[in-house]
Amino acid sequence: MTRLILLGLGLTAAAYALIVLRTAWVIVHPNRRWRPIDWEPLPLNPARVRFKSVDGTRLAGWIKPHDNPIATVILVHGLGVNHTVLANRAFRLWQRRFSVMLLDFRACGESDGSTSTCGVREVEDLSAAVDLCLRQPEFGNAPIVALADSLGGTVALAAAAQRAEIKAVCTDCAPMSLRSAIDKGFGAYTGLPALPFRRAVVWAAERMTGENVDDFSVADAIARIAPRAVCLAHGHLDPLVDVADAHRMYQRAGEPRELWLEPDVGHVLASQIDPEDYADRVTGFFKRSVAPDPRTSRHNLGGDQSNTAATRPPTTNGADSSVSAQTASRP
Repeated sequence: MTRLILLGLGLTAAAYALIVLRTAWVIVHPNRRWRPIDWEPLPLNPARVRFKSVDGTRLAGWIKPHDNPIATVILVHGLGVNHTVLANRAFRLWQRRFSVMLLDFRACGESDGSTSTCGVREVEDLSAAVDLCLRQPEFGNAPIVALADSLGGTVALAAAAQRAEIKAVCTDCAPMSLRSAIDKGFGAYTGLPALPFRRAVVWAAERMTGENVDDFSVADAIARIAPRAVCLAHGHLDPLVDVADAHRMYQRAGEPRELWLEPDVGHVLASQIDPEDYADRVTGFFKRSVAPDPRTSRHNLGGDQSNTAATRPPTTNGADSSVSAQTASRP
């Protein structure tokens, strides 16, 4: 009987360790062939470029200059995916007079690197993309801005705090920290219950990456971006990132700042609302951000200055129709 008990405990421990290691491995080794469901690329036809991150990791990027650009937009993907999730948005922004750049973070898509570091080293990857844009003669002297999804939004905010060349950041469902994202979305992302797996998976991921991923945060850094503009978009039904993170970051950010809330959508607004309206609203934000005096040209995302989220305290309990893409007029 004792042997059977010990055997059972041993098998349980082995199964637990296998699940933990497998989950951590999948998180830090994204599927390079990942594509959005039913994805059909629009005809952006960008030029492929190669460049190096600070530590020498070779990264893949794609650029499409515009003849008369408002700005150059670097489009930043989130955890576990690659540049294809933003390709159609890049095309729509190019149609609206933006030069665009897409990139694959390390270990994602066509970039080199053995492991994703869940945002830590990816800040350096994005900084290298900024350097490439500054050296690219086709981009001229157009200001650089960033549109970023999910954890890529956290990366973009961290990079903007370090690089004054990034003149504005628009994030779509970004967590304030990796820890808050893990606390909220661990089960939805991994399919495992937080207890007893969360701490063990994070520990294993840190051993695989060599980085303290649980400490990655922009709680302090976001305040250093001002007076450059920040727009924080989020859906109230997001199962992966708590909408409270958008409110916390909004409160910590300096002016100019905007809060774009969607009451009836989940993670990443761009995949769930009208794509043309989304592109129009992002365009409006970037135009205001690079205007000569954004304090006098800025208004709310729906065009009604009296209801702008930047001039009244945001609420945390759900629908705010004045900042909803489903109810607001186009800019």
